[in-house]
Amino acid sequence: MGFPAGDMSSGFFGYVEGFYRNHMEEVIRFFETYHKDKYKVYNLCSERLYDASLFEGKVASFPFDDHNCPPIQLIISFCHSAYSWLKEDIENVVVVHCKAGMARTGLMISSLLLYLKFFPTAEESISYYNQKRCVDGKGLVLPSQIRYVKYFERIMTYFNGEDQPGRRCMLRGFRLHRCPYWIRPSITISDHNGVLFSTKKHPRTKDLSPEDFWFSAPRKGIMVFALPGEPGLTELSGDFKVHFHDRQGDFYCWLNTTMIENRKILTTNDLDGFDKRKLPSPGFQVEVVVVDYDNATQPKPETESTTKPAEGTASDPPPAPTTTAATNVPKDSRNTEKEDEVFSDTESEPKDNSKIEKLSNDTKNLSVGNSGVTPASKPENKSGVPEKPIGEVSDFKAMAADASVFTFGDDDEDYESD
Repeated sequence: MGFPAGDMSSGFFGYVEGFYRNHMEEVIRFFETYHKDKYKVYNLCSERLYDASLFEGKVASFPFDDHNCPPIQLIISFCHSAYSWLKEDIENVVVVHCKAGMARTGLMISSLLLYLKFFPTAEESISYYNQKRCVDGKGLVLPSQIRYVKYFERIMTYFNGEDQPGRRCMLRGFRLHRCPYWIRPSITISDHNGVLFSTKKHPRTKDLSPEDFWFSAPRKGIMVFALPGEPGLTELSGDFKVHFHDRQGDFYCWLNTTMIENRKILTTNDLDGFDKRKLPSPGFQVEVVVVDYDNATQPKPETESTTKPAEGTASDPPPAPTTTAATNVPKDSRNTEKEDEVFSDTESEPKDNSKIEKLSNDTKNLSVGNSGVTPASKPENKSGVPEKPIGEVSDFKAMAADASVFTFGDDDEDYESD
């Protein structure tokens, strides 16, 4: 049901809502008439509460924000609480509500139906809820909330309903596939404790427009974002939200590190809010790239000396001998047998290993904090102090000049996505 409004204990706005939502007095009268002493109310709203004594204290709160997903542990705790109440008496009922009594309520009720084994799959549980809740069958429709019901189904199937510790990952970056020129969003990464990363606040991107920090890959229609020379954007564990802020309309998604592969492809049907954008983008996809945290933080060999080698001395290390050994790839990653051609200059041109290694080393020198090299091309003024040349491009633009060596901040070979 919708929020039981009309009582001042939920604030002035809650009082006003009583004119068009379920009025508190009518809700109390209904349950006291038909389910006296046999009901328990579950409030899912994080934005407001009400006096629990109005329902004789039989109120439990499992709050999370509207149009968002709860921590998986909150879903499990809700199911445990509701099951404990229902099994006390065969006549007991649970009353679940959020603001409108549709999306958040649908997520929790669909999960509870799975927990009680009314349905074997998330699709069947969601379909039943939508048919019973709404005439048009559009109760639970937000992609991320549907995804979390499916996550809960997997927990019930593979983990016996027990929550699993979040897999520690490093978020490497993003690819936008079949990306039209009008999609150049800024990015915010957050979890249930707050913001983890924001292009609007990070020192390397806060002064750049989105057009400047999205790389155009050689393959047409692919845009890439990451931080050159750094292991990743932020550490992740468990639930996280990716929010794309775009002038044509925001879109976002909730994911869980334990439930996804290291390369996760999201279509427009998997992104919350994308259907409300002004311009259509057929075939658009978002690829989220993560790696196990232990792999991302492994120490790497020191970069070559910045001293210019003597004449006749090779400036690049000799190419590694050809080997058939498998690359060390995290176990949850898919598609690790296909070579990624997203950043190759042409699909038919053979790779020049020495050129790529040299470009990779040049790229590292562009990263923040690596100031050991003074470019020889910078002019000096009369005092001998190097001047910054007019129109010098940022490290992001320099990186975009040769995206073929871009591998999300490490030296491992990249792999092709689905």
